[in-house]
Amino acid sequence: MKRILGLAAAVALVLGATQVQGQSVTFNFSDSTSDGWVNGGFSSSPASTVVPIGGNNYISEAIGGYQVANVNSGTVSGAPASTFNAAFLAALENPAGYDLSYNYYINTTTFTTPGTYLQLASYVNTGSGYYGSTGTPSSYEPSLNGTQVASGSVFSGTVTVPFTAYGTDASAATETYFRLGLILNGNGAGINVDYTDISITPVPEPASLALIGLGMAGLIMIRRRNS
Repeated sequence: MKRILGLAAAVALVLGATQVQGQSVTFNFSDSTSDGWVNGGFSSSPASTVVPIGGNNYISEAIGGYQVANVNSGTVSGAPASTFNAAFLAALENPAGYDLSYNYYINTTTFTTPGTYLQLASYVNTGSGYYGSTGTPSSYEPSLNGTQVASGSVFSGTVTVPFTAYGTDASAATETYFRLGLILNGNGAGINVDYTDISITPVPEPASLALIGLGMAGLIMIRRRNS
């Protein structure tokens, strides 16, 4: 009985730590749809094109217009629709406690005219008119120079942007409409960048990490006693 109670307590610690971390949303396009992402910075259509790369689905965005893609409270669909607004609101209310992250894939062999630079960035926008951007060049997102865009190489990686990079929304508590967008800045043509695992997630607090550690330690101890 003591072992069962100990196991239950350890599991409760782990689950409790996970729950206190807050709301999150992830776009991985696993259903082969864009989940509400559309071409254009402030439009509601057309839907972004989904492409398979290395076993994962990405949305493919073409350069042109600076703000090249967005998802918002009116277009979001699929699994992310259930948590998009809540996660976005939580991030605006506590920007120090949230990150935006995404994976990018840039295949320069597909560029029609490489140009001399390519810069990735992102932005947030709300119904009250609040707008925040990481700017170009971004301190958090990749920038390719002329040699790189003409190299015929593939560039890929993961970006993490603290929500503090978008500034502070004074009306955060009363916002009901949210927009998350992507920026491409460059002087080439026929350029596409692919994105997946676009997420708004809480940054684990030290207390939460400590709870997880305690829970895992408890599980290890119980397993050792049973073996």
